[in-house]
Amino acid sequence: MKNFIKISFIIFLFSSCEENVVEAIHGCFDSQACNYNPSATYDNNSCEYESCADCLGITNGEALLDSCNVCQGDDTYCLPIDLSLGDILYNENQELIIPILIDSQQNISGFQFNITENDIITYATGGIAEEYGFNLSIDPESEESSNLVLGFSFSGDIIPSGVNGILTNLTIIPSGSQVCFEQENNFFIKTVDPNIEVDLIHDTEDGNTDGVIQYQLNLGECKTIER
Repeated sequence: MKNFIKISFIIFLFSSCEENVVEAIHGCFDSQACNYNPSATYDNNSCEYESCADCLGITNGEALLDSCNVCQGDDTYCLPIDLSLGDILYNENQELIIPILIDSQQNISGFQFNITENDIITYATGGIAEEYGFNLSIDPESEESSNLVLGFSFSGDIIPSGVNGILTNLTIIPSGSQVCFEQENNFFIKTVDPNIEVDLIHDTEDGNTDGVIQYQLNLGECKTIER
């Protein structure tokens, strides 16, 4: 009888211990981690910090990509500048004049564009570029760049965003029956202002920090010369 009581007591104690065992909850203890588990009772070294990082790489940060895929951008970097050719005109000397039209939502501090290879630009005058104090450089005597226009400001002026219309008027000697934009070596830029954070962010988008933001360009169609 005594042995039976002892055995029963041992079984009772063993059963009670089993009922009181609390299963450990494995997880990450670090509250700064992406997978922090406040209910965890056992740290299993599973903490990770990348899946919830923002675009600056800060875990649980608030920096976001804008619609142009620029970290902390202002949704403007990828807005293209539209450049097109206006209707061909002739002056009193029967020289061919073609307006260069611009539609831009960007601030511009300099530009370069080329028209049809072997065309000769003899003058570049008037328009928005002249209104905002830009110097227009052409070289009709050059065999390599007689079709190139370079615009810039010695005083650091800009053509502000939203100013659209005639950028400049070109007087040209055409080499064929059409006037077109060349597809290469065209750019519209803005010099970075070191005091503007968005400028500094945009300056890194082309892979370097050269102090220049270069915008995307949409070039218009050719114009046929009719006499």
